Amino acid sequence: MNFKKIFSIIIGFGTIGLLSSVFAKIQGIVFPTSTQLFNQVTWTSYDVIQLIIKLVCVYLSCIIGGMVTSLCGGEDKELYITGIGMILIVMWLWVSTIHPSWFWALLLIGILPFVLIGSKIK
Repeated sequence: MNFKKIFSIIIGFGTIGLLSSVFAKIQGIVFPTSTQLFNQVTWTSYDVIQLIIKLVCVYLSCIIGGMVTSLCGGEDKELYITGIGMILIVMWLWVSTIHPSWFWALLLIGILPFVLIGSKIK
């Protein structure tokens, strides 16, 4: 693997992480209660909407990360490495947070497809 391909993985991975954090921060500013969602055992319909917004933001970050990975010279192998790396991080977050399981399952299922969709959009 040459430098360009390694660089594309690092940049794509960083893009997904950075954008996810920025979107979470913006959501926390606009909806302050969204920062406590993962400490709850039960959720209201408002909380579920906040979780769906978080899910959409991460998916959007994955699409942009896939685009960036491709634009920096990454091909299918690099896209899979980037997506699987994000899946491993999300699995660790799921184990440390636990609730809500449906959110984490949907997140895990969607990461790799949305990274691949981003590569096709470029």
